[in-house]
Amino acid sequence: MKSVVAAKSARGKDKRVWVIVADGGQARILESDTAHAGVSVRLDINSDARQTGGKLAAGRLPRTQESSGSARHGIEPRVSLKQHEKDLFVARLADYLKGSRSRFDQLVIVAPVKINSALKAALPVALAERVVMSRNSDMTWMSVPEVLKRLGPLGAQIQKARGGS
Repeated sequence: MKSVVAAKSARGKDKRVWVIVADGGQARILESDTAHAGVSVRLDINSDARQTGGKLAAGRLPRTQESSGSARHGIEPRVSLKQHEKDLFVARLADYLKGSRSRFDQLVIVAPVKINSALKAALPVALAERVVMSRNSDMTWMSVPEVLKRLGPLGAQIQKARGGS
């Protein structure tokens, strides 16, 4: 594991660390940017991926005519509506990180395995190299101090560097 907070950047400032805590439908980006500011929430985005497939479908599925009779059957989508919403959510999060690349030096990703790997795959190489730690766990329901505590020495470094308790 790379030294996250203790290292200084070329400009002589503390490295800015963003901790992304996400699941398939919501994300929080915790930042440690200014000294004594603590860790604050940078972004809080939600998706419809937490809804059931039935609620995501606006109406009935498209229908097709049976070739040997008068029956009509629903056409199932190739990708489930829930998976489609999760894919859109990950793309939105990756786009936000691409647009904000000048605001952080290092990334920590905390998300379930599928979302974690999808997010890493959606990031360009230059941003993927900034990922210093990755944890395959859903911590979206936890408070900021709990998340930092679960990150172990890394979370303690962030809190200490920012003057937190």
